[in-house]
Parts: sequence; structure tokens; C-alpha cells
Amino acid sequence: MHVQFYLIAFLLSSLFFNLSFATYGVDVSQSTSTSSFSCLVSNGYSFTVVRCYQSSNRVDPNAAATLSNAWSGGMKYVDVYMFPCPTCGNAKQQVTDAVNNLRNNGAKYGMFWLDIEGTQYWYSSQSTNRQFATDLANQAEAMGQVVGVYTSKSQWDPIMGSWSGLSKYALWYPHYDGSASFSDFVAFGGWTKPSIKQYQGDVTLCSSGVDKNYY
Repeated sequence: MHVQFYLIAFLLSSLFFNLSFATYGVDVSQSTSTSSFSCLVSNGYSFTVVRCYQSSNRVDPNAAATLSNAWSGGMKYVDVYMFPCPTCGNAKQQVTDAVNNLRNNGAKYGMFWLDIEGTQYWYSSQSTNRQFATDLANQAEAMGQVVGVYTSKSQWDPIMGSWSGLSKYALWYPHYDGSASFSDFVAFGGWTKPSIKQYQGDVTLCSSGVDKNYY
């Protein structure tokens, strides 16, 4: 009886510990107001990732203002992500444009995530894709960015194959299972553990379209 009681107590305390230290956030790809971020913070979300470059091969015109709004709204951690245009060419210039736009507008942010998804945006040649991704990451680092990679096994494998060339960077992966947990993660691309999980996409919270994330 005592053993059973202590086991239950241990399991409950472990559950409480895990829940207490879970961190929730959102990512946004559209203009988002200070009031929306304040609402998100009041609902338990403490970090956000804002798009800074669009797949149409241009900087996101809303990025700097949305980053400012995120800080003003009380977000503790604010990052950016770049959705590149591989078939448009010149990876270095795309990164340069993205970073310079943020700098010129006085944007404050933490990590610079590279969004690698959508076979329709990439070349059919995996070797070409690998070089493009390498150029993205190298240029971002050369410009003083803290690089991370957003991708999933289902996206990475057809685009990059078995390549592990970016596995030294933090991984943010999507899996829309509605579970704020890493228990579903399967190693790929050289990554053996993730840093962030995007567990639910395309939801409306606080009058804004967001994806839900966890770490």
C-alpha cells in the first residue's frame, strides 16, 4: 500500500514538474497587433516567431512592426523565420536582404530560423538543394545570426535526402498531432532531438491567425 502511494505521488509530482516547465508560443506570418500579443501573453503564450522573408522572394513588409508589437505586447522571447525562394536563386542575397531589412528598421529578435519545406519551392536535385541551404546558413552566420532550422522528416527527406549538413543547428519541427510533447519525435537529417515543436497549425487566437508551438 505504501509503495503504491509513493509511486502515485511520484508520478503526480513528475507530471506537475513537466507541466510547470512547459513553454508555449506561436508563430505568425501576417501583421499582428500589440493587443493581440498582449492577449496571447495573458493566455499563457510567452514566445513568438515572426516571418521576415516570403517565399515570393521578398522581405516581409510587416516583419519589423510585428516584432515591435510582440515585444510591446509582453512576449518574453521573439525570433524570426525566413521562408526562402530556392528556385529564385542567390541564397546569400536573400539572407542579406532579410537581415538588412530587419536591421534598417531597428528590429530586435533572437534566433533566425530557416524554413525548409514544400518540395514545390525547391529543385528536383537534392545536391542543388543542399548547396542552397548551406549558402543560406553560412550567410546568416556571417551576418551574425543565431541560426535554427524549421523542417520535418516528411519535408526534409524528399528535399535533402539523407543529408545531415545542417544538423549542428537547433531544430524546430512541425507535427500537427495537437500534443505539446516531444514524445512523437523521430530522428532524421542528423537531428536526434528537437528544440521546438509546432503542434497545431492555422488556428485563430486573440483575433490573429497563428500556429501553436511548444518547448
